[in-house]
Amino acid sequence: MIHTHTKNKIDNQPQVSTEKVHSKSSDSLRKMPFFQQNNKESPVIIDNKYLLLNVIYQGKSSTIFEAINLNKQSACVIRMTILSKPDNSTKILEYFNNLHQFQTKTQDDGKHINKLITNFQDCLLKLHDHGIFINQYRYQVLNKTGPSIKFWFSFFKCHFTYECIILIILKSIDALQLIHSANFLHQNLNLASLLTCLDNQKNLLLTNFQQSSLYKTNQKISQNSYKLCKYSSIGQHLGLQLHPKDDLECLLYMVIELLTKGEFFNESKSFRNKVDKLKYYFDLKNSFLPEKILKNYPICFLEFANRIKFLNPNEIPINYEYLKGVFKGYKNIEYDWTSIIAGVKNQSQCQSQSLQQFEDNFKITSLVTIPESEQEQIPDVQKQLVKTQQSIGDSSDTHPDTQESDGELSSTDEIIEIKQIYFFY
Repeated sequence: MIHTHTKNKIDNQPQVSTEKVHSKSSDSLRKMPFFQQNNKESPVIIDNKYLLLNVIYQGKSSTIFEAINLNKQSACVIRMTILSKPDNSTKILEYFNNLHQFQTKTQDDGKHINKLITNFQDCLLKLHDHGIFINQYRYQVLNKTGPSIKFWFSFFKCHFTYECIILIILKSIDALQLIHSANFLHQNLNLASLLTCLDNQKNLLLTNFQQSSLYKTNQKISQNSYKLCKYSSIGQHLGLQLHPKDDLECLLYMVIELLTKGEFFNESKSFRNKVDKLKYYFDLKNSFLPEKILKNYPICFLEFANRIKFLNPNEIPINYEYLKGVFKGYKNIEYDWTSIIAGVKNQSQCQSQSLQQFEDNFKITSLVTIPESEQEQIPDVQKQLVKTQQSIGDSSDTHPDTQESDGELSSTDEIIEIKQIYFFY
């Protein structure tokens, strides 16, 4: 179930204005009016199992729906992407699901197990189901999460406490260590790629695997292989072969963004075209001196930056504990939004809708209750969805503010008013 809670209903919550902040979702949401009325007139059912309800979020290559699993009579979240667009996320999530099942069996047999894989659900979304719909869409049924780091950064007006940033670093390193242990490179790390977790509020879930790939030594790189953003590594800008170090370098630039309250990349600066913007990002990162930029911050951030900067790209596996060691003095730290999520979860226990209420709203208890005329409209609605997304263009995330490339270079700046927080139960 998805609950939206207005900010003024949350106790002890910082006041946040409804000022507009940059996002990639608002305009695309306005382009889908036929899904904004809870899809009552033309219900869409996937594989006779999942009834799509509302569009939660729409980006340039993916659309996220609130849905009902008709077989289990439970709420769920479904992400749909255009089949013709590359997307490696299903393969990667399915790989870890299968590996986790194998490890569980191995553990039952008393054999040695990889603790990283055993706890993979602390770092990655769980893929419950996936498939192809009307030969135009791939869909994923995923577990529910809270908002992304990108959302919270805007929510707190680009100001996180040092303790919050440190916890983001530690949990991000854990997630990267997991995928690197399976020889995967993320290649598109950004603030929208990290989702907050509701089960264990200290965990972060890594998403946005559309551009991810297997790491291979001496791999030939084709021109324009990498989609660049402001957090891209120097190696990505130069078109070099990528290593696990490049993902950590992306994390470093994200940390600089958080520490400087968004000023490092100077978002107010205007550019004539994308080429100029890319060159500006490259020059900024190529001339980056940790001692200069981080001189007024706690020494642990400077040490972390230098440990990332001087990593040997060919050092595999990376000593991740060495990277996290600079923060060993910080214990029992929390995110700045922890109390907000706790308050919302408490409210939801009193205010949550039951599945029966959903059934009453949509007049549906099974597929039989949907008139044939409406079932025939399903492909037409989906074709409109495909057409809408194709007209928007291609990009790269799950839930509000997710699975989109945070630093992506778009020809227009889209805006959204932050008035509500979406939570997924």
